[in-house]
Amino acid sequence: MSKANLHLATALVLLVLTCVTARAQQQTPGPETSSEVTTGTITGSIVNERGEPMPGAGVHVRSLASPNAGRSTSADAEGRFRVTGLEPGLFVITGYSPAYVFQQPEFDVPTTYYRIGDTVRIEMIKGGVVTGTITNATGEPVIGVRVRAIRIRDPKGQIVRTPQLGQIERTTDDRGIYRIYGLPPGTYIVSAGGGGGNQSFQLNPYETDVPTYAPSSTRDGATEFNVRSGEETTADIRYRSDPGHTISGTVKTSAANGASVMLMSQEGAFLPIASTMQVPNGRGFELSGVGDGEYQVIATEFPINLGAATTMPDLSTSEAKRVTVKGADVSGIELIPRPPASILGRIALESSKAPECQGKRKPLFAETLIDLVRHEKDSDTTPLFMRMTAGAMSPDPKGAFTFRNLGPGRYRLNPNFHARFWYLQSITVGAPASATPGAARTAAPRIDPAANWTVLKPGEKLSDVTITLAEGAASIRGKIPVAEGATIPAGTAVFLVPAEADKSADVLRYFVTSVSADGAFAFNSLPPGRYWSVLQNPVQPELATSLKLRSPESAEARTKLRRAAESQKSEVELKPCQTLTDYQLISK
Repeated sequence: MSKANLHLATALVLLVLTCVTARAQQQTPGPETSSEVTTGTITGSIVNERGEPMPGAGVHVRSLASPNAGRSTSADAEGRFRVTGLEPGLFVITGYSPAYVFQQPEFDVPTTYYRIGDTVRIEMIKGGVVTGTITNATGEPVIGVRVRAIRIRDPKGQIVRTPQLGQIERTTDDRGIYRIYGLPPGTYIVSAGGGGGNQSFQLNPYETDVPTYAPSSTRDGATEFNVRSGEETTADIRYRSDPGHTISGTVKTSAANGASVMLMSQEGAFLPIASTMQVPNGRGFELSGVGDGEYQVIATEFPINLGAATTMPDLSTSEAKRVTVKGADVSGIELIPRPPASILGRIALESSKAPECQGKRKPLFAETLIDLVRHEKDSDTTPLFMRMTAGAMSPDPKGAFTFRNLGPGRYRLNPNFHARFWYLQSITVGAPASATPGAARTAAPRIDPAANWTVLKPGEKLSDVTITLAEGAASIRGKIPVAEGATIPAGTAVFLVPAEADKSADVLRYFVTSVSADGAFAFNSLPPGRYWSVLQNPVQPELATSLKLRSPESAEARTKLRRAAESQKSEVELKPCQTLTDYQLISK
């Protein structure tokens, strides 16, 4: 295997194990404001944290449907930009300027998507700086050692759960000085030496050492540094030159495939501690520069001819194996990759015959987002970066979609779309098919995947998934009367629950929306029918969003909510494609 293919394989595996999961937590697209397709242009401005224009700053527009392609432009003298010639779709827009940071969303913060016709405001913040000098035990500079800044908490003190794929590493110069700039604000630890989770193909005398953390300790004694926007933090390190141990073993792969092996901390942090490759027909793998501690070792099998791949191949991943290093090397580790699971399905459109619904715009598949949400508490043995939601994607022009390289666990489909007079009618699923060649397809009881977790085992291929969007959606614009000079308390929400007894178990008939300070609220994409409305403050955490409201874990809370709504008897009946305005909800 060439070095180029090794680099490509490593990047691809890291992409699957981090970026694919990071695609998740996407934001539900905003409410439809127009029934017509807008022009193929996105405009906007890019400013710094003080709201000042940033002339010449870079802007990148990437379509969710084609994540490997995108359009780039630069802001003009007033910080404005314009990207034309875009096909309808959902877009991620990011900014770039040296020493500035475009704040990527954290684990539990949704990504914002834009559509053509939108006007975007991108805010950049001045990155922080970590600098210092690396010296040895006699005070001499350590030259050419790699130094890395690892962000462990955000400015709010929350643990960072987003993969660090940016430039966070520098090498010391001939004076032993390093300087890492453009860092997002937060709390960092700083280390020198060791591989840092990145496989290097250049000789470096410090690669096999245990990383030394500032000021001069192992990871347990590392000093934490508070890095602020536009400010410089000094982190000097007295290098320990502690020789590391090795963890070695084999990955059971087919003769034509290689494997990527990553060493993670037992606590499941995102940043790998070490990584290496096992080439086809190789004798195994060896991870060096490992200090004493508890770790997890994970292997991912991949095809050798990645350079010719035009689509993401199926990547088998092993279970995380726990390894304890205590004063000696560890050998004989055997990792057995398991085939990934997959979900195949399509979006079906069901038109309405109601006269009020004729001539309405249909949903565009390019503007449709399907979240595949994974249960975050599946298994304590699963690394943190594999416990996140599984991803988000747009269907192809015919409405078909495929989620690949899924680990075993529980999943839910959460479709979002832009079409004012359409609603999510149902999600149905067929039986899973075994990945074992020649194995008979086993029938499984059909359950409602909208109300229950869909359980996937290693290698299962779940097909016959159908997401049906139906025409005839109604909408409500309403207000809660408030006394003059009064405001609605923050955190107030309005719920709609089905009034018909035969719809009480249909989770897709339960809705929640927030109420503004003046009492205004709105609902969109509502199936026609009868509903009870109910007000709640404070909102129970398990009912705070539509996704949580419809969760299997919220079944009891939904039942109580419906009883409360039934007792108030605040009923509204919606007809197909009706737009109800000035609806008055009286709090009882």
